Amino acid sequence: MKCLLQLATLHLLLPLTLTVPVLREPVPVLREPVPPPPHQDLVGNARWMVKFSNVSILATQSSFLDGFPFGQNKDVADGLWNETLSTGVPCIYTSHLEIQAQDFLKDPKVTFGYSSEFTHWCNDNGVDNDDPRCGKVMLSGEMEKVTDEAEVTWSKYGMFTRHPATKNWPVSHGFAFYKLNIQNIFVLDFYGGPTMHLNVTEYLDYKFDW
Repeated sequence: MKCLLQLATLHLLLPLTLTVPVLREPVPVLREPVPPPPHQDLVGNARWMVKFSNVSILATQSSFLDGFPFGQNKDVADGLWNETLSTGVPCIYTSHLEIQAQDFLKDPKVTFGYSSEFTHWCNDNGVDNDDPRCGKVMLSGEMEKVTDEAEVTWSKYGMFTRHPATKNWPVSHGFAFYKLNIQNIFVLDFYGGPTMHLNVTEYLDYKFDW
């Protein structure tokens, strides 16, 4: 009940035109419910990949392999699949004991990598993962612990619904939510080369109806 009441504060974080979500049972849909926007809509494709991906590849500067980057797949959630409410900001749920948490607590600069393949769209449409038409977006920035009460509620809403097992991870391990403060966006969704510095404000302010 407390979690549901806290959701009412989400209007402080999100556009006023959006409806505050109501927590529900885990969404059974495992594939993307709508196709990606036309390839000319780079911002839309970036937001689409982040919204409809349940996992991302997180790259950190390794704290145990001196001088090497370290990449690992991580659970992510940006709201629910079947709602138009999302932020475009990667959020993870992890313990300070986890190896990549140790990395970004030492050096907060990271990159989250997404692919349309993660949503199954590329495979379903006969497009190879390395084909430029199989969209890719890399969000780079610095990790920050989520401490604001309304943001924590929003993080729980997406993560615990998309990844129900995470709700039961041991409190004694110090699990917490961390988000990315986005500083750069790299996008490729068609032939002709990538856009290496997509406008971050335009990305965060993007409006959609899916």
